[in-house]
Amino acid sequence: MPVDAVRLSLFSFSLSREAKRWLHSFKGNILKSWDEVVEKFLKKYFPESKTAKGKAAISSFHQFPDESLSEALERFRGLLRKTPTHGFSEPIQLNIFIDGLRPQSNKFLDASAGGKIKMKTLDEVMDLIESMAASDIVILRDRVHIPTKKSLLELTSQDALLAQNKLLSKQLETLTETLSKLPT
Repeated sequence: MPVDAVRLSLFSFSLSREAKRWLHSFKGNILKSWDEVVEKFLKKYFPESKTAKGKAAISSFHQFPDESLSEALERFRGLLRKTPTHGFSEPIQLNIFIDGLRPQSNKFLDASAGGKIKMKTLDEVMDLIESMAASDIVILRDRVHIPTKKSLLELTSQDALLAQNKLLSKQLETLTETLSKLPT
C-alpha cells in the first residue's frame, strides 16, 4: 500500500470534533493526495493571520530570568509546534533560540562548546543543547534577587546590616555635631 494511502486513511483518526467534520465534508475521493490534504488543512486551520502571529512569537523568543535552559527549550519548541506553517529552517530556528537566551546562558553554551557555539555544526549545537537541557544545569539560572513577601518584623541579613549602618551613621553625625560645639 502506498504511503500516501496509509496517511490518508489514518489521518481522520488524529482529528476530533470540528476538524473531523471538516475532513468528512469532502464528498467521495475528492482529496486524492496527502499533499492536497495537508495544503487544505493548513489553509483552513492556519490562516495567514495566525501564521504571522506565530512567526512573531517565535522570532521574538527570549529566555525568562528564572527559566532554565530545558524550560526555555521546551517553551520554544511549543511555539514552533503551535505554528507548523512558520517556515523557519532549522538553522534559523537554532539562531533564534540561541539569540533569545540570556547572556549567562549564552556564555555557558560557548564555554561548553569550547568557543563560540554558533561556529559549530547544526548537529553539534543541537547535541550540546540537548545534553545540557537534559541535565538541566542549575548554573544556567541567573542569580537574580526575587523579593519575598516579609512581615513587619522579618528582616534579611542585608536589611539588618543596612539598618545597623544607618544607626551608626546617625550616631557619628550626632557625635560630630556635639564635638563641633565644644570650645577649642
